[in-house]
Amino acid sequence: MRIGKMLLYFGIVFLITFLTTAIVTALYGRIVHGTCGLNWESAIINGFIFGFILTWMEARRIDRDEDEADNPYD
Repeated sequence: MRIGKMLLYFGIVFLITFLTTAIVTALYGRIVHGTCGLNWESAIINGFIFGFILTWMEARRIDRDEDEADNPYD
């Protein structure tokens, strides 16, 4: 997997995870506590964790598929 595609994939996963976590924490705070407080730390940490893990898994999947295409009889 090329570095540009990996960075783009990481950025997309990070953004989606960050926004989802921020929205969920805001709604949770609004519903449970009556105030809208965002948990930025949680959103950033989750974005990085899911970004790294899912990008790594996607790169491994692509490498595995390329290896199987090179030698289908292994």
